[in-house]
Amino acid sequence: MSKFLILFGNTTLLSKLEFELTYPQCSLQQLDEHLFLFEADQKNINSLMNVLGGTVKFFEVVQEIDNQIEDEKLIEEIVALLLSQSNEPYFTLTQVGKGQRSISNADIKNLIKENGKKARYFSGDPSESALLSHKSQATELLSFNLMEEGKLLLAQIKGVQDIDDWTNRDRNKPYADRKKGMLPPKVARMMVNIAFGLWQKKNTTKPLLYDPFCGTGTVLLEAGMRNLDVYGSDIDQNAVFGTRDNLEWFKKEYNVDIESKVFYMDASHVNPENFAKKVDLLVTEPFLGKQTPKDQELANVFKGLEKMYLGSFKSFANILNDGAVVAIVFPKVKTDKRTYSLESLIDKLKSKGYNLLVDPVIYAREGARVARQICLFSFSRLNNI
Repeated sequence: MSKFLILFGNTTLLSKLEFELTYPQCSLQQLDEHLFLFEADQKNINSLMNVLGGTVKFFEVVQEIDNQIEDEKLIEEIVALLLSQSNEPYFTLTQVGKGQRSISNADIKNLIKENGKKARYFSGDPSESALLSHKSQATELLSFNLMEEGKLLLAQIKGVQDIDDWTNRDRNKPYADRKKGMLPPKVARMMVNIAFGLWQKKNTTKPLLYDPFCGTGTVLLEAGMRNLDVYGSDIDQNAVFGTRDNLEWFKKEYNVDIESKVFYMDASHVNPENFAKKVDLLVTEPFLGKQTPKDQELANVFKGLEKMYLGSFKSFANILNDGAVVAIVFPKVKTDKRTYSLESLIDKLKSKGYNLLVDPVIYAREGARVARQICLFSFSRLNNI
């Protein structure tokens, strides 16, 4: 077993839940706000960065050093590591957490130079340097002081998000609509992975995933990256045609062989005849109302949204398998005077067969008026009777 450090994005709770459900054999130990330690077999995590949406990078712990080591000796250890891999290292060292040392990339470079070698370094917060690490043959080192254990962990980059690939699916698909493609692909992937992981806790069969508000097909494409069969529908005919085009593009672009079907439908009046079999995973972001609603509009907006959501949940019961998992976005808006949300709907849904699995998780872009509240339910047909 090897030790690894994993760096999550800004939505730590959501990213952590995604990891734990996708890799349940790995136990996470939180070290810092976004940094976690875990142990795993090398072969079991080679594809980690291709699977997860909420992970920025992960590092392999290459040395565990006595944290009483002198700075000069620590620099020597780092230089020896870098020179064992390259005659002209291109590197950075980032220290995270408490007990950081008074050493710099310049100190490391100078010692390499004294050894008669050339070196370059780059600097930057590990969450912001993903592009550089991905684009270049750079060696990124990260150190964390386990003060209570008397150890300093020295870790080397093992995997980083393929930013080009995420951008390709987000921007190069043939159909786009700014008003219908608001869910970020990485968040869509996290929702798919979480729902899929919850499903796999009790099932071994390949699930069918359905998005009843498919928009431009973001959820369906990210589910396709997990090799899941997908159905989608939308009340907008242009979205239906556009999502079909996007799925065909996706299958050719990524050489993926999955079953897919996209059709016109009002989510509050789902017709079971459109489904060859019951749905196992329902992952979706419905219409959340205006992006920048005025305070005086919010009461009516949320009253209308609650009616739409409740009608849709009642309709979903007609096509969901017993034990199906639902991952759905609820809107939440906070003003100076009060908070508007659909949390009161959760109790009403229980009588319809929907049981909340974990507390809702917030995802909000900086400066956004409407926050996303990601809710996870299991569906029980017995409770729906």
